[in-house]
Amino acid sequence: MINSQADIHAATLPHCHTASTFTLHRDSGVTAFLKFISFITLTSVGWAIGATQIEHRFFETSDGVSLHYLEAGQGRESIVFVPGWLMPAAIFERQLTELSKHYRVLVLDPRSQGQSALTSASHAPARRTADIKEFLAAAKVDQFIFAGWSLGVLEVLDYLAHEKAPGLRGLILIDNSVGEGKPPPPRSGNFSATLNNPQSREKYLREFSHGMFRETPPPAMMQAILDSVLRVPPAVALELINKPYPREHWRNTLEQQTVPVMYAIRPRFEDQANSLTKKRNRDRIRIDVFQTAGHALFVDDAKRFNQAALEFCAYAFAQ
Repeated sequence: MINSQADIHAATLPHCHTASTFTLHRDSGVTAFLKFISFITLTSVGWAIGATQIEHRFFETSDGVSLHYLEAGQGRESIVFVPGWLMPAAIFERQLTELSKHYRVLVLDPRSQGQSALTSASHAPARRTADIKEFLAAAKVDQFIFAGWSLGVLEVLDYLAHEKAPGLRGLILIDNSVGEGKPPPPRSGNFSATLNNPQSREKYLREFSHGMFRETPPPAMMQAILDSVLRVPPAVALELINKPYPREHWRNTLEQQTVPVMYAIRPRFEDQANSLTKKRNRDRIRIDVFQTAGHALFVDDAKRFNQAALEFCAYAFAQ
């Protein structure tokens, strides 16, 4: 159907090992309690780690949908994260607590994800781009580094393809294709049928969520992830995957960006990293390969990722 779908599947829907089995049903009282504990943990964890306070904020989009985002730190220079397919802002907890010691850090819960409103309104690329634009305005973002993970890589690039970003100082693109080289093979099996069957859908999404990690994440983070992925209706999940662009759209958009780029990846994307290195000036590209991390590499190896991000941001903001 579209040339870019294979790229989305390559990182967003990985064939990964399952770290553990989780059997709670999302509508159970136990899960509701854990969700409450997850919320409390996210708002208070900073007090235990460097006295960082993480704030929950909401704004209403131009089509009337309430969107949530997390904020920590302060200042004119911001790092803005956009999470992956069905994922919540909570997955960037370790970046909120650490990077905010140096910069203002913002993480969006895209519509129907995390603590943003579940909506039957459009989730098309143009609407998601409008959401990001309105998020940046609501948060009064000035100079910023734009960081996208997985599907968020494509949504960040799509935003830049359609909107001006005068405050943009750099890009952090995390573990997804950027349209370079040969396309990955298409995903085998009937993915649509899997998502539309309630039993196979829940099994797949639980395995997918656990499979993003090499190490088991904190229980509160894992619960926030499961709550987010399991609440999204199949039609919305499929709409998010089916981007209406050829894969060259991402490559061409990135080629047009003159700001420094950090590409943080697993080995599967090294060929694309090599292409970027050849195309961009040496002072405009940084490649960080995480050999042993899972797809959520900024969780599995948070210390290394955060240090690399801080070094990159210091350089990018100084330009």
